[in-house]
Amino acid sequence: MRRLLALLPAAILLASAVAPASAQSPSPSASPAATAVRLQLLEQTAWNGPQRSALELRFRATNEGAAALGELTIGLTLYGRSLSRTAYEASLLADPVPAVVVQADTFAREGPLEPGASRVFELTFALDAPGIDPTSSGIYPLKVDLRSDGTPVAAIRTPVIYLVRVPEQPIALSWTVVLHHPIAFRPDGVFTSTSLEEELAPGGRIGGLSKALAELATTSVAPIDVAVSPVLLQQLIQMRDGYSIEIGGQIRQVPPEGPSASEAAEALDQLRVAASSPQVALSAMPLAAPQIPSLISGGLARDLDVQLARGRALVESVLEVTPDATVLRPSGGALDALSLEVLADRGVEILALDTGTVETPLQPLGFAPPPVTALREDAELVGLVPNPAVSAVLSMPIVSADPVLGAHAVLGELAAIWQEQPGEARGLAMILPETLDLPGGFYGTLLRGVAGAPWLKPVSAHDLAASFPPGNPDALAASSPASFDPAYVAEIKETRRSIDAYRSMLTDGSDEPDRLDTQLLLAESGDFLNDPTTGFAFVTSASDQVGAVFDAVTADAGEIVTVTSRSGANLPVRVTSEAAEPLRVSVALVSERLVTPPSEDLVLQPGDARTLTFDVDLKTTGKFEVEIWVIAPGGRVIEKTSVVVRSTAYNRIALIITIASALVLVLVWARRFLPRRTT
Repeated sequence: MRRLLALLPAAILLASAVAPASAQSPSPSASPAATAVRLQLLEQTAWNGPQRSALELRFRATNEGAAALGELTIGLTLYGRSLSRTAYEASLLADPVPAVVVQADTFAREGPLEPGASRVFELTFALDAPGIDPTSSGIYPLKVDLRSDGTPVAAIRTPVIYLVRVPEQPIALSWTVVLHHPIAFRPDGVFTSTSLEEELAPGGRIGGLSKALAELATTSVAPIDVAVSPVLLQQLIQMRDGYSIEIGGQIRQVPPEGPSASEAAEALDQLRVAASSPQVALSAMPLAAPQIPSLISGGLARDLDVQLARGRALVESVLEVTPDATVLRPSGGALDALSLEVLADRGVEILALDTGTVETPLQPLGFAPPPVTALREDAELVGLVPNPAVSAVLSMPIVSADPVLGAHAVLGELAAIWQEQPGEARGLAMILPETLDLPGGFYGTLLRGVAGAPWLKPVSAHDLAASFPPGNPDALAASSPASFDPAYVAEIKETRRSIDAYRSMLTDGSDEPDRLDTQLLLAESGDFLNDPTTGFAFVTSASDQVGAVFDAVTADAGEIVTVTSRSGANLPVRVTSEAAEPLRVSVALVSERLVTPPSEDLVLQPGDARTLTFDVDLKTTGKFEVEIWVIAPGGRVIEKTSVVVRSTAYNRIALIITIASALVLVLVWARRFLPRRTT
């Protein structure tokens, strides 16, 4: 407040000093007429100062109306320095209040702007007005409006960052870029959406971000953290090698030389260039980008280890750099207390959080909160807390509507935060999450601007955590993490047991079990928490494929087998395999009527048909059922059938009893012929 009061007289002096300039421009309260004209910023000087006084601008004007616009002029209005972060943020949307104009000018342009046409305008504007403070750095709101016949028809508002001297204490900025795209293909590999094609095309998010990272890695020494989704890399590889996509029931084939395939290949090359740079700190998300709480609460905690290991392995294989296993971006920013314990036990030290994940205490005068928070009492696990004000600017509609302007708005917000306490050593975290859906042009402008901003000192996540160690842990904000239905999880577990059995049956090395297991891991993606039907297709596909292998092995002994001996009886069983690969199995006879259930191990070649003869010892005679099991080496029964055994063997004990009984009857009958004793 004292600072604002001290600056108030200066503002009044500025207002009186620039009265002639303000007379050259339209009234500060004047708004563009309601015409269908759209302005888009294409380029702007990132910052200015006494030695960089020329402000260069380039913007595109598009006439989306039905009438031509003639007598074109461009008006530039530079307003007085924003005295607070709140005032700066308001200036992005409207003229400042009070509107103190420090410099203004108009520039005539020949020719009309026809309906449906676009024109690019370039301007160079010397920042030399006496109203610009020569002793204090600051942010000056600038309005650029296009006028037709003297009437404003469209305007853009952008910050002009003016530094009177090189900052002695720049803000240490840890910035994390997250690269991810939801799974957009079916279990058979056919893509079902053009979304990734669009994001790779010129102006798309993935294409623009990959290019910006490669450019930063080759032209700057600014450290940056990059979190990569392995499933994004997997999809880029599929596209690079040529792919199929189904749209509206029609399948379109895209060869490797096709435009989208070439763009995928280019993005992969750019990401390799970025990853190879020593200033890029690379980390890998879990393989399928699952939400960690959904795995743990659903009884799939074991899969988290696999997701983490497989994800890091894929990123290393594709980008040829080992990712840092101690830094993690939790998919979707989803976390709960149990997740923190599980991740800490697995060696994770730093988590890139979402805004609002932790309950950060309010700071005096609304200044920026600490950028690092402890997530456990021992501080062995910390979180990067993205600055909420920067995150709010990132989510403003103007950022997505005009990406270059949006990037300058973010740079202005970072400058406004620095300006609040310019002489203090402070840290800041900025995270561009996977949910941030912005055009590609935003990223190049932002990354170049941050890397070259004198008021910022980019640092890695590890360096920020070391330089600004957290105090007491902040509590996690209340949340209700999503989870899969228990039946969904149960089917994943059952199918995985089948895949393990299949793996144990193989005699030669094969990638097929791992491929099937990958489908189950993909089904655990956080993308499917709200679309379980699509995710479950990966489970059923894996289940059907391994089931087909099991069904290819059959055993048959006929309907009834007659044996005439209880000891050493022969029971033939015919085993066949129509599988495409050799399989190791055991065949066993199971019945309570057998003294010792026999079994035999064998390897079935493709197309094999063998007859096994089992020597069995029977406990009893008569007619009873014997089950025939085909068992994987891991112990799982993959085939079960039965045969009826009819034993006609004599029962010796029963025969002795029968003979003895007959003798007794004969003796009893013979007594009638014995002479009776008379008295």
